[in-house]
Amino acid sequence: MTKKERHIYKERLPEKEEDDVLDDKVILKPVVGIFGAISFIVGSIIGTGIFLSPTGVLDGVSGSVGWSLIVWVVCALIAACGAYCFVELGTIFRKSGGEFTFLDEVYGPMVGYVRAWIMFFMGGPVWSSLQCIVIASYVTTPFFGPCTEAPYPAVRLLSICVFMVTLAVNGFSTTLATRFQIFYTIAKNIGLAVIIVSGIVMLCLGETQNFQQPFQAQTEFSFSKLPGAFYAGLFAYSGWSFVIYIIEEVENPRKILPKAMNISLTLVTVVYLLANISYMIVLKPTEILASDAVAATYAVRILHSWSWTVWVFVAISAAGTLNSGVYSRTRMSFVASREGRFPQALSLIHIRHRTPLVSLLLPIPITLFMLCWANVWFLINFMGFVEVIFQTMAYVIIPYVRWKQPEREIPFKTHISLSLVAIAANVFLMIITIISVPIDCVIGICFIAAAVGVYFIDKKLSSDPEKYSWLTDKINIFVQKLFFSIPQEEKTY
Repeated sequence: MTKKERHIYKERLPEKEEDDVLDDKVILKPVVGIFGAISFIVGSIIGTGIFLSPTGVLDGVSGSVGWSLIVWVVCALIAACGAYCFVELGTIFRKSGGEFTFLDEVYGPMVGYVRAWIMFFMGGPVWSSLQCIVIASYVTTPFFGPCTEAPYPAVRLLSICVFMVTLAVNGFSTTLATRFQIFYTIAKNIGLAVIIVSGIVMLCLGETQNFQQPFQAQTEFSFSKLPGAFYAGLFAYSGWSFVIYIIEEVENPRKILPKAMNISLTLVTVVYLLANISYMIVLKPTEILASDAVAATYAVRILHSWSWTVWVFVAISAAGTLNSGVYSRTRMSFVASREGRFPQALSLIHIRHRTPLVSLLLPIPITLFMLCWANVWFLINFMGFVEVIFQTMAYVIIPYVRWKQPEREIPFKTHISLSLVAIAANVFLMIITIISVPIDCVIGICFIAAAVGVYFIDKKLSSDPEKYSWLTDKINIFVQKLFFSIPQEEKTY
């Protein structure tokens, strides 16, 4: 910060805060320890998937209880392969931003720009909208009953309130956002513990009829349904990559990230298996297949008048995923701006709160638009397809670096086979998505093409920086004053 800038900000600060704020370097500080990292991973993975996906997994294996549990284990192994690949990439490049950083460093600025552009304008708003709507829907359900749909305006208004509160928490303090994530993680695991313990109690009471013939199919086997089982299972395990987006804010990431990923994935896998076993102890396979929300059906059967508590825990699970998503996805646009791919304003840090406030606030209009849209669910398929494309490109970096740069230091080195399994699994997902929803895939590819077009337009405009420097300088100064923010003062990677 220049002397002039410090003088301007000093005039706007209370006397007691002058020394604390202005003496420290304005950076995103490493405040995420081992428990914070575990909370981000577990809190990001355990969202609404475990409450919704069991039906999809069971349907894909024709109602076979035994085969559904095997699918859950296989999905956990596939997710672990991808997670360890990202830990290796994160420790190699040592920058926040997730896939943007990996793709920008290896494939070049155009691919990095396209990844960040899609996340900023579509990916982040779509996933945030989805989580907000799920939270609002589940919170209002106890008031209207599981069989009565809550009024559309009430759900959308509550969704907007949830989104704005999450932004406020993340904008005020990264430490506060981390503490909220720890709270969400503990709360959602308490909710799952209620399901697991009640299921074990029923098992002890002799409810074992659903496991008498565990590999017996309830419906005629259809190979075309099998991919859906893996898709549903992998959806439930998604979210492990969020902690890599904030690697610069993790204390000693080389040591913490591998440990946090090991603990988190083991915990999630055990919890998921026990939760599914509990569902299957109480509910017949045909009941699970007929349910749109298996956790709700389970709660009504076991908890009776207390079934509303499970709906609340589902909302808390979605809130944890929303909080970690907002926290991490903001870092992608922040790093893209810092690397010169996005306007400089997006890389500004609030001088007092040490948060990327501009990156947090600018996507608000897009997200609010999607929240007010009548049907945001159709966006999920094509966004999922696009996400898998970029994720696969990131996995390919590992064998590429091993081949082209054998001398490069790799602080955390995974076995090459893990990256190959992750690549094969994602290619499989892309193929079945193209077969099942080709129109959504075409829409996703069109968005990628649009981002490429915007990149070349931006490149042409920036080819003569002196022509527009007066305008960009005025915009940057205005944004700095408006949001009380300045560029990062020290490298954190």
